[in-house]
Amino acid sequence: MMRIVVALAALVLSANLAPAQEYPSRPIKIMIGLPAGGGADVIARYFADKLKASIGQSVVVENKPGAGGNLATQAVATAEPDGYTLLFSTSNPLTGNFYIYKNLPFTIDDFAPVTTLGQGSFVLAVGGKSDIKSVPELTALLKQKAGRAAYGTPTSISLASAEVYMSAVGATARIVRYKASTQALNELKAGEIDFFFIDSTATIGPAKRGEIRLLAVTTATRTTALPDVPTMQEIGIKDFDLSSWFGIFTPAKTPKAIRDKLQAALDEIVRRRETSDFLTGIGIEALPGSPDALMGLVRGQTETYRKLSEAGKLDAAE
Repeated sequence: MMRIVVALAALVLSANLAPAQEYPSRPIKIMIGLPAGGGADVIARYFADKLKASIGQSVVVENKPGAGGNLATQAVATAEPDGYTLLFSTSNPLTGNFYIYKNLPFTIDDFAPVTTLGQGSFVLAVGGKSDIKSVPELTALLKQKAGRAAYGTPTSISLASAEVYMSAVGATARIVRYKASTQALNELKAGEIDFFFIDSTATIGPAKRGEIRLLAVTTATRTTALPDVPTMQEIGIKDFDLSSWFGIFTPAKTPKAIRDKLQAALDEIVRRRETSDFLTGIGIEALPGSPDALMGLVRGQTETYRKLSEAGKLDAAE
């Protein structure tokens, strides 16, 4: 009887270890809810390439844009929890989208966090031809226009940044929604909208060419990529701290051994000097982390959106 018990215990142990020992045995797919060619897509493909070299299996990126990232997020939520379908998520789909979109077919409980990859900021920008040179000047303009000014927003964090700013300074403006940041950026350049909180990955080139002017970043401290741009807190708006981040998630029931293996490989990549240099060049800072660190970011930003929603600052979309 003792031999049978020992044999059964060994069988159970080997079954639990098998997923990690054998994984990965075929290509891994990383899904992203944004179009190819954008800043987030470039980052996803960088990590896919480095992860391929680390684990010895092909890693492909699949773009599934639409509905603020919800289409790709839903696809991963319902995928087989075997470690072969991962979600490269920005800070929107698993935080603000729950307050921006009605009746989402997934919840945060449908996902298991793996690790953080990088963190950036949103940047308050005006058109390069605008006479506005600072946040106080923009605030004065908004108050002068008394609700007739306009701002663009393609994402929930861009919307939240604008609403937090206007609430803090007692200003109002008309919202113009866009399906993509590039559309809002083009209209900002053309002077069709007065301001736009834009992802830092999309700011460096247009700012250098004089197409847009950067007034302030949304993070609590200045960023390495934009050291000359002050924070919203520095110009007098207290407790303003909203960041854009990138992380990897799996379907919720993915075995922990597989998630641990992915986390170890990705964290090693994030800590490389070449990764830090690459990310800084596109306006992002490397962010080594853990599942707990990633969920901390999710919970913190979700609370920000909850408060904005309760204050009537977020209009839900279908």
